[in-house]
Amino acid sequence: MTQTTTTRARELPQTDPTTARANLAAEFAALTHTVDGLSPADWTRPTDCAGWTVRHMVAHIAGSAECSVRKSTLLRVYGSAGWKSRKAPETFVDHMCAAQISARSDLTDQEVAADLERWARDAPAKLESWPGFLRRLPLPARVGGPRGAEVSWFLDVINTRDVWTHRVDLARALRVPRETTVAESEAVRQVVRDLDTDWSGPPVELTLTGVGGGTWRIGAGDPVAHVTEDAVAYLRLLSGRSDECTLTTHGDPAATTALRTARVLF
Repeated sequence: MTQTTTTRARELPQTDPTTARANLAAEFAALTHTVDGLSPADWTRPTDCAGWTVRHMVAHIAGSAECSVRKSTLLRVYGSAGWKSRKAPETFVDHMCAAQISARSDLTDQEVAADLERWARDAPAKLESWPGFLRRLPLPARVGGPRGAEVSWFLDVINTRDVWTHRVDLARALRVPRETTVAESEAVRQVVRDLDTDWSGPPVELTLTGVGGGTWRIGAGDPVAHVTEDAVAYLRLLSGRSDECTLTTHGDPAATTALRTARVLF
């Protein structure tokens, strides 16, 4: 294939704290709008996250928002997840999510909705306010971020990604259109940035279509293939949720295989 001048994904800048604050606020606003419209039956609908209903998902996001606001809660959940992940097959993140859901097991559905709104209101500003010396600390390996990630990646990237991804899950579970936000393009860019950071496959030019789409070079060297896919469908594949991708490929099929088997933390 001919050499391309498309931007290499890993050269994209990580989301800055001010942009992250605005994006997370937009995602929380869209999420709470969805949750406000849930019927009693909606709370029990299954989602694409195995074993999770809509209620489990909302409880997890409320718990994550609380961790963003209250460092004491974050330290307690982090410590518990670290201990349990040494003794059980689930990942560290799985244990954090389980703790957040369990903490809300005695609440009614409406109380879970109110709890989400309470913590979501303050979480974006609290995350932006973390001091620089803490932001620059290496992210603990147990969290599972991309190579070289710092705490700032978790604060400014993964929090928005988590809410955005679960909004996709909720829209699918509820069979309703997903409200779009100003955060979506940045969410997609940060996913392909992380994909390229840990990429071990052949160099490929990747075009993602739809909301947040674009074209990026993944891997070093001249691309051996150009692959096109819907942005939401491919990000769902990277998260391990489902494979609904065609991955239309022009060039070496090895690039398709590498893109299909890659995973990124969500």
